[in-house]
Amino acid sequence: MSTLAFDVVQFFPSLNYCLIPLILDKAGFNPRISSFFSDYLVSRKTQYLWNNFLSPFFNVDVGVGQGSALFPILLALYLSPLFHIFLKNKQKT
Repeated sequence: MSTLAFDVVQFFPSLNYCLIPLILDKAGFNPRISSFFSDYLVSRKTQYLWNNFLSPFFNVDVGVGQGSALFPILLALYLSPLFHIFLKNKQKT
């Protein structure tokens, strides 16, 4: 029996989000879905307005938090190539 464990506390903030569209393309998803995730996760910017102060734009490429509804979906998508490799290796033995 094998066990694989992840500490997901800092899992998504440390991911390379450019890989999600590539994973989706390789898995055969519709390009519109890949485009949605790319637009949602990659190269995002924001700024704050507080009274009369408007901050400059800054990058917010930290992805989604664990409380987001997208978290379990993205986790499964991001780990799917790893599980595919494990399955192929298991079938060879």
